[in-house]
Amino acid sequence: MGTDCHVVVVADEPATADLLELATERVELLEESWSRFRPTSELNRLNARAGSGPVAVSGDLLVLVDRMKQAWALSAGLFDPTVLHSIQALGYDADFATVVARADVIDDVVFAAAPGMTGVSVDEIASTVSLPEGVGIDPGAIGKGLASDLVAAELYEAGADGVLVNLGGDLAFIGTTADGSGWEIAVEDERRSVDDPDRVLRSFDFPDGATTAGVATSTTLKRRWAQGRRHHVIDPRTGSMSISDLVQVTVVADEAWQAEVMATTALLMTSDEALGWLRDRDITAILLTADRAVVTTDEEDDHG
Repeated sequence: MGTDCHVVVVADEPATADLLELATERVELLEESWSRFRPTSELNRLNARAGSGPVAVSGDLLVLVDRMKQAWALSAGLFDPTVLHSIQALGYDADFATVVARADVIDDVVFAAAPGMTGVSVDEIASTVSLPEGVGIDPGAIGKGLASDLVAAELYEAGADGVLVNLGGDLAFIGTTADGSGWEIAVEDERRSVDDPDRVLRSFDFPDGATTAGVATSTTLKRRWAQGRRHHVIDPRTGSMSISDLVQVTVVADEAWQAEVMATTALLMTSDEALGWLRDRDITAILLTADRAVVTTDEEDDHG
């Protein structure tokens, strides 16, 4: 997934090592299925067979594509996993470290709107996925969020008292912390340096419980290449990079994949549009522009 994975497990000492090993193995299995950077991944095999009809897939890939379709519908097409060819054309066609290290970047890129998920078919009974010809799907952000959800829930079911999984800023958590309380999640301001005392924007408190919760952040301030001229957030309406005044959106939701979808969707809107869209849906979120910070649950809109 091209990012760091951080797992916190609360359990009796004898079980902790086994649960952490299970987490490592589970993330690796999801990576092997979903990664677009591994030639042998299940996802790449599926994309290579676009237009050939139903393709038998694992349960993990079936769930991923199903959530992609849900995300596309939830966002009215603004969150679109079929931007694969656009992100590749911009040069993000390999692991990010490889992309950043390249000396030459092609500038004459021709952009086209993403085809959308309309023709993507999921058959849960037969465990197959069909992609229309010319359509490729990219797990991108939703893969990190969904992986966090799956791993957190599975570790909890395996006996952990509490679990937190952080995949590149997409957090899923369940159960209790080590002292028996709920989770406290702090949101950082990527506009500020890591040693800035004001880097933490807001902390959210979550009660302990047997259902997962999720927090996810989408930003154009990170994952930039070509001397900072390019970033990875693609507007499916144009096939090019988003140009919103927003630079970071953090969302709180029932699951991390939902939080990531809503954060990315909002990031593709103007700040005013995003604030209205999120508030209309009673979504707790923090939105950043270059000079503003807005929390959807606050009466006052503007913060330093």
